[in-house]
Formats: sequence, structure tokens, C-alpha cells
Amino acid sequence: MNDNKLNNQKGIVCTNCGYNTNPATATQCLKCGKPLDISSQSSNKAQRFTPWMIWLSFGLLFVLVSCLIYSLSGTGGSLNDSNNTEFDNSSTNNQNIPSDITLYNSIKEVPNVPGGTFNYGGATLFASLTTHGFNEAIVKAHPNFRLRYTEPRDNKPGGRKGIAMLLNGELSFAQIAAPVDEQDYIKAERRSFKLKQVPVALDMLVLFTHPDLSIPGLSVNQVEDIYTGKLTNWKQVGGPDLAIVPFTIDPEASNLLSDLLGRKAGQISLKVQFVRDYTDAIRKVASTPGAISFGGNAPLIGQQTIRPLAIAKDNSQNYVQPFINGNQQSNTAAIRNGTYPITRRLFIVFRQDGSIDELAGQAYTKMLLTQEGQQIVEKAGLVPLR
Repeated sequence: MNDNKLNNQKGIVCTNCGYNTNPATATQCLKCGKPLDISSQSSNKAQRFTPWMIWLSFGLLFVLVSCLIYSLSGTGGSLNDSNNTEFDNSSTNNQNIPSDITLYNSIKEVPNVPGGTFNYGGATLFASLTTHGFNEAIVKAHPNFRLRYTEPRDNKPGGRKGIAMLLNGELSFAQIAAPVDEQDYIKAERRSFKLKQVPVALDMLVLFTHPDLSIPGLSVNQVEDIYTGKLTNWKQVGGPDLAIVPFTIDPEASNLLSDLLGRKAGQISLKVQFVRDYTDAIRKVASTPGAISFGGNAPLIGQQTIRPLAIAKDNSQNYVQPFINGNQQSNTAAIRNGTYPITRRLFIVFRQDGSIDELAGQAYTKMLLTQEGQQIVEKAGLVPLR
């Protein structure tokens, strides 16, 4: 490159005569002697060099934005990645099962099943699995693998108590209806082991009332207002002039209340009465005019002494029934496609410490996730993952 070209590139252009080879240090035009406009020079430089840079910048920005949108809408992520109770299960084909869990067709095929008697406990809604023959199927396939349901010392079973007993070494595995709390993971690490949770089924929370109470349904917002004390009479939701009497399983033992209310669980009304389990809840509601309670769908299927309520999202009136065929069958389609507003995953949790209890938890989980086990899950009124 010669000096003339260098000057043309670096020269200050005179706005009076157009001379463009004035040195960068010049204050007056070498040709006409007029003062040079230094600010104009800066602008001219910008006009001379930036157009292609601007287009390139816009091009790069377009590519980056396109890639970001693709990654968020495709396999790279989700714009709606939340941890809400409500979620889309329109295609449950193994999508919720961890990739490190090997799936088998029959309970008999599950390998490395340890011998001995193993304690388990936790959420009482899992009792429907036992009722529909899951434990019997295990005994038939693996007679040396014996299970013993174990209740907490205070006689208040539930998912929270199940995790506490698992942490204390009282259980080989726990059955819970909510993800393990972060604090429980921390407690486990402090005790030199880890916890592993594996989803095994889906269910819904079902609201139910005294059988004589006649209303078309409740919205999620109305349910929250009942349990936080904002609604106290059924006439406030289109029902009779009758006091609302809310019941729930003790939140110290169960996750039910937090599953229903989320962060509002700490704002529970003083009028809410605690019960021990589903049997107690059904009995209380059936004998108390104006009563309401709720729980997982499986233990409530076919109950004739209570009235299951249709539920609508948010504050709408688009009510969805929890049961079909005369309350004899769960509305699994509404659970799978997300139209039922309060759904959740059910988990088996076990310790990861290299012990025989870990083997027991792994074996039980794999047996429940076999094709045979998932068929029993469905018979029990829950929604299988396979």
C-alpha cells in the first residue's frame, strides 16, 4: 500500500471544497484553507466503514436469535420449564422414567432381587397397589423378597413421615406423592449417603364433599380460598347457606396440603381440621354436613358415601370430572392431556449407600415399572408411565 492510498484512507475530508487528503493532524484544509470539521470527519469515517459492519451485525444477530429460538422450542430447552404441579402428560411413553432404570416386561425378569424382609412406608394412597395384588405378584415371582409395611411411631403415616423414616434408617424405601424436598437431600448428604427418587405413576388430587351438597364444581382458586379461610360458607360458591367444614390429612405427615396450596400452605385457615388418613377423611366428610376434603384419586374410586367434585382451572367454570363411569374409574385421559388442573407424579425413594436396602429399593422400583407392574398401577386407579 502506497502513501497516497494511506492518506486517502486516513485523510480528513474538507466540507467546503471536498479535498480528502488532509492529514489527520490538520486543522485547516491544505487546498482551500478553510477550517476542517473534525466532528464531520468522525461521522464520515463512520459512514465510510460501518454500513457493512451494521449489516454483518444484523446478520449475526439474526442467526443467534434463530438458534436460540430453535434450541428453546426443540430439544435444547423449554420456554415453559417450571416445577408446577400441573403438567402435560399427553404422551407418557416412558418420558418420566430415568434413563438409568432398565425396564422389563415381567416382575419375574427383574434381576438382583435381594433376599430378606424389608420395611417400606410413606404415602397411604399407595395402599391401592397392595389391594390390587402388587405385593402378591412380587411374592409369587421372588418368594425370598418379603415386604413389611411400617408405620411411624406416632401412628400418622404419610409421605413426609416416610422420608423421615428413610433418612433414619427405619425403611428400605419410601413411597411418596411429591418430589423429595431439597432439605431432605441435604440431610442425606450430611449422613454420608444420597437419596434417589424415581417416578412410577401419575395421579390427581380429588376434592370431595358431603353427599347432600349440590354444586356444579369448584375452581382451583375457590379451593385455595376455602383452605386459606377466605370462603367460609357454601352460598359464596353457589351452594346452600351452610358453613364450610374443611378437612385434610395432617401436613406434618403428608404432602397433600402443600400439593394443593403450594406456597399458600403456610396460610391455612384455623378452621381446617386434621385427620389421620383417607379412611378417616371419608368418614368425617360423610358424617359432617358442609364438609370437604381431598386426596389422591386411587383410594376414592367407587366411594359411595361422599361426592367427588368437578374442578376447573384458575377461576373458570370449565369443570372437569375426576371420575367416569359412575365414579368407578379415574378420568385418565384428563390426567394425561393436562385438562384436569391438579395432577402430580408419584415416586419411590431409596438410599444410595451401597447397602442391601439400596438393592431392595432398586428392585422394588424396577418391579413396579415392569409392564406387569404398570398394569397393576392402572388397575389400582393410577396412571402408568409405560
